[in-house]
Order: sequence, then C-alpha cells, then structure tokens
Amino acid sequence: MPQRAEYRNSIRSKTLIKNSLIELLKTKPLEKVTVTDIVNNADINRGTFYAHYTDICELIHAVEDEIVDTLCSFTHEWNETEPFQNPLPLFLRISDYLTQKQDLIFALMNANNTSSFVFRLPDLLTEHLLASDSVSKPLLRDPLLEARFRFYAGGVVSLYAAWFQGSLEGTLDDVAYMLEKIIIN
Repeated sequence: MPQRAEYRNSIRSKTLIKNSLIELLKTKPLEKVTVTDIVNNADINRGTFYAHYTDICELIHAVEDEIVDTLCSFTHEWNETEPFQNPLPLFLRISDYLTQKQDLIFALMNANNTSSFVFRLPDLLTEHLLASDSVSKPLLRDPLLEARFRFYAGGVVSLYAAWFQGSLEGTLDDVAYMLEKIIIN
C-alpha cells in the first residue's frame, strides 16, 4: 500500500512541476525560467524538483515527449488502411490538440535552446508510424515507406512550425486543410 501512495505522490509532483512550467511560460520566455521559479510557483521544495528531473532541460524533454506521445497516439488511433488517401481527420485532430496547447507549443517552438523539439518531431513521428498496427501489410512492403513517412512528417511539422512562428496566416484548421490538399494532390 505505501508504494502506491508514493507512486501517486510522484505523479502529483510531476504534474505540479509541469503545470508550473506551463504557467511560467505564459509570462516569461523559456530561457528565463529557473528551477527556483518553478518550485516557487508550484509551492514545492527544490528537492522535489530534483527527485524527478536533473535540470530544466530534462523537464522540457519530458514535456516534449508527452506532446509527441499524444500526437503519436492520434496516428495509432487512425484506422486508415492507406494513410495518404484521407489524412484530413488526423490533421484536424492534431490541429485541435495544438490549439488546446497553443501557449506551450508556441513557447517550445520559439525557445532558443529547444529548437531541437521541431527537429525531433519528424523522427519520432516516423518511428511511431512505422511501428503502428494501422499501416496495411501491402504498404509495409513499400521499400520507400520510411522515406515517405519522413518526408510527410517533416513537411507536416514544418507547416505547423511556420504557423506558430507567424509565417502562415489562418487558423490551425486551415493548416490541416492545406496539408490534406498537399498530400492528396
């Protein structure tokens, strides 16, 4: 029984820390956020922070991984036999999620020391797509499958990143429709 309470406390602490980071990102750039800011905002002690993360970079990677896992779960739930024929439902779902997490995603994509987030996404998405059970057997035999996934994942991430950087006008749903047209055509 005590182990379960400890586990629950660990989850609670990590949630407090991540939520504190997200709150702080609404008022200051990521580069200016300190461990002291996070623990003061979360009303925890430094030891609690360091029990879970070695530094802010590890915390940021944990937050990024959580985002990527969520995005990849959408691809696993997507039951298309040929993912390049009807991508709009997937892109709309991604756009909805990114809208909900807009402040956090914006902060991560525009932070000086975490530009790797944008570069990590296509690789992680490709890995998840290749491991997905929803990819049909005939498609798995395509010798260019991994290259196709990397190409499309890179393009998708690039367009969403351009929107977050202010280079594309419209809404995130507009980006989803653009992506559908590009992939289908």
